[in-house]
Amino acid sequence: MTDLERITKSVEERAEKICQVNDQVWEYAELAYHETRSADLLCQILKDEGFSVTTGDAGIPTCFTGTFSYGSGKPVMGILGEYDALSSLSQKAASPRKEPVEAGAPGHGCGHSALGTGSLAAVLAVKEYLVENKKDGTIIYFGCPA
Repeated sequence: MTDLERITKSVEERAEKICQVNDQVWEYAELAYHETRSADLLCQILKDEGFSVTTGDAGIPTCFTGTFSYGSGKPVMGILGEYDALSSLSQKAASPRKEPVEAGAPGHGCGHSALGTGSLAAVLAVKEYLVENKKDGTIIYFGCPA
């Protein structure tokens, strides 16, 4: 199996869970610097997957870092995840036209719910790759509010 096939398999095995997380972050639709439930959810998954997690980074309560190191820990790789919603973008899921859940409410019409969970899938796949192949490295998920 090639490296790409291994990583693809890892992502596919977690696809249902990642989609559920995306749906939950979509439903939370929390504005900048108020993404408490979204950040908590992402942090919990990282912890469950063996990452060390710091919260309140840069003095921002919803900013966090999830880190996993193997072997020497080098090279160090980082992936940014976003999870904030924007004002007035409330949108029903899977609707191809403007259809707010609540008019004027915040929402993820910007797609940050998917950016955050896609990045989560990537760091989990890299972590699995490092361990399974006994490769040195560190993978960091940078939880980016706002």
